[in-house]
Parts: sequence; C-alpha cells; structure tokens
Amino acid sequence: MNNSPLHTFHIPVMGLAYTVDSPIKVAQYGIASVISIVENRLIEMMRKHYYPSVDRPYFPINTHEEDFRAKRITDYLNLVHEIVTAQVEKMKQAAFETGSEIVKYFEMLPDDSVLKQFYLKMIDTPILTEKEKMQTYLRSQIIPGSIDVNIMTKTDRENYNKAGELVEDGSDAVAALRGYANSCLENSSVIFSAGTNLRLYNYIDQCKGFQIDEDGLFTKK
Repeated sequence: MNNSPLHTFHIPVMGLAYTVDSPIKVAQYGIASVISIVENRLIEMMRKHYYPSVDRPYFPINTHEEDFRAKRITDYLNLVHEIVTAQVEKMKQAAFETGSEIVKYFEMLPDDSVLKQFYLKMIDTPILTEKEKMQTYLRSQIIPGSIDVNIMTKTDRENYNKAGELVEDGSDAVAALRGYANSCLENSSVIFSAGTNLRLYNYIDQCKGFQIDEDGLFTKK
C-alpha cells in the first residue's frame, strides 16, 4: 500500500482486463490498485489506447524485438505512472469547490482520517487568509495510491526464438517480473499468486529494482 496509511485505500480486485488500467481510474484519489501484467499482448493493446492521452505518438513494440515482452510491460507501467502523476498535479491546482476532483479526494477519505478532519476544519474556517493556508497544506498532502502489479506464478510458459531455441530468462512470468523491475514505479509492490515458482523467485536477485537503496529502503517490494 501507499506509504501514508492514514489516507489511502486498496482495491482487492483481480482479472486481466479489469485491472490493467485500474490506477488510471483510481490512483489519483489515493486508492492503491493492482495490475495483472503477465499478458503482454493485452499490455501492448493498452499502450496503443493510452498514448494519445499524453499527446505522444504510439510506437509498437513488435514481437521481433529482443525482450519485447519485458519492454512492453516496462513502457506501459511508465506510461501509467506518467498519466497518474499528471492527474495528481492537475488535482492539486483545482479549486476547492463542489464537484471538483480535489474535493472528491478529501471527501472520500475515511471519517477518522486526520487529514479528513483537517479538511473539514478548513471548510468551516471563516477567515479567508487562514483558509488559504490550510488549503495549501492540504494540496501538499495529496498522495496517489500505489501502482502495484500481480504475476500469477503458474502462468509461466517457456518461449522460443525463431530458430526454435529456448529464450534464456524469457518465460512469461520472468519477463513480466523483469519488465516491472525496470519500470520507474516507486513505493510499489509485486504480488505473486496462484502457487510457487522457484525460478521466478530466484530471478528477483538479478533485478536491481528490488535492491535496497542508500537510505535502507526499497522502491519495489
């Protein structure tokens, strides 16, 4: 989950098509969600669908490219992160007025949230200068929900190149893990489900994204 548990939610929903763009729909409201990433063909379809939303051309990552499965996943996760970041920045600039996204963010917080209580206090503050200071603080506290991913450990088909040779570290699940590890996501987690896969678990050690940083923290868990 997000590293600020006072005002985040988590949606425990799964399914390939249902989760593949969940963060784009809910992360700006502080809601963490999980993307199933093992199906790279669906990921490629979503890249094509969402690139126009950031006013950039879509360039296919074709199956003849080396490590195309991991590259598709990395690029899509980076794209989702970019979209969510832009949504949050736009929200921070919104006015505190009925129906605005920023009001929706704070209204959705649990009633026992410290931040929700501060927001309600701001609403009732009659002094304009004090209200504006409180709004500035509230804007600084807006944090998107984490963008987490799921890999079904048993969905790990071996893949072969055009010469019929086994692709090293190229199975579906391992490629998905590499794609996630190479992405720019931070404060994010991978969830392994549906069984045990020692090959997949052992591959974690080869991914820099899971290594501890100089502050003793992990950007990916």
